[in-house]
Amino acid sequence: MDYGLSLNTSIKQQLLGNIVRLRYMEAPIFVDVASVINQYSLSGNIDAGVGFNSGSNTGTLGAGGRWEDRPTITYSPISGRKFSESLLKPISPESLFALVQSGWSTELMFRLTVAQINGVADANPPLQAEPRFRDMLSVWSRLREARIIALRRSSNVDERARIVLYVNDAELDEQTRDDLSFLRETLGLRKGAKEFTLSYGLTSHDPDALVVLTLSILDMMVDLARLVDVPQQHIDEGRTSPTFVDTGLGGPLLQVHSSIEEPEMPYVAIRERGYWFYIDDRDLMSKRTFGVIQILLSLTDSGDAAKGPVLSIGG
Repeated sequence: MDYGLSLNTSIKQQLLGNIVRLRYMEAPIFVDVASVINQYSLSGNIDAGVGFNSGSNTGTLGAGGRWEDRPTITYSPISGRKFSESLLKPISPESLFALVQSGWSTELMFRLTVAQINGVADANPPLQAEPRFRDMLSVWSRLREARIIALRRSSNVDERARIVLYVNDAELDEQTRDDLSFLRETLGLRKGAKEFTLSYGLTSHDPDALVVLTLSILDMMVDLARLVDVPQQHIDEGRTSPTFVDTGLGGPLLQVHSSIEEPEMPYVAIRERGYWFYIDDRDLMSKRTFGVIQILLSLTDSGDAAKGPVLSIGG
């Protein structure tokens, strides 16, 4: 048995289960794998018999055996102040821009972790994203790939990080000129400036600053939960709110489908409220988004394991 695969499946199901439960206004519950214990058993049997009839003697002899490998996985709930703070604390703008600079997708990371930059907002259900926000992400991505825009950190811990434009205006092509002009106009940045302080906040009145309102991991999960496609009956009965449909550039980051029948090709699937909820294995965008959330969760402080009962699931 591939225990690594089993644990990975368990972790994915836990995350999807929490997103679905948030869709139904339930609190998420996180557990950690405390131990995996192998239980082996070997059994066998031998049968023999002799028979007589009028013409001949007959005899039978048989043997059989069975080997079983039954793992027991022990889970313990994760709690504690540090873990709660990790879920509720917004990601720092400096950490976010460092990830983007290292090669993580600009569009994915900004849409997943940023509510707004200098007052320009992404989707906030039931509100759709400002078109300028999604256009800005495409521009930022092109400038990053051209190594024109980058994060610069200072060795002085009291000094804020900066976003720097490494450009020589005389050598820029027309596309780059248009991109820089659009970026400055959209974010209200001073024309000609090439360095901008980076900080967390709601809005900025400083033309030499980038103020970024980032989200916590729990915020991200709540936003993704609003995209889960739930049965219409559950909406009509008031069990949950209508599904948010992201009509902006790039479409939804995550698509979780629901079905009475068990899905044939799921990336991850769970059974909840009499329905199957699942991510299609052919949906690359949803898989990337789900994977990034898994990575961000793995980087949080694990908190304290529960002191009370644990749950053991044996084969």
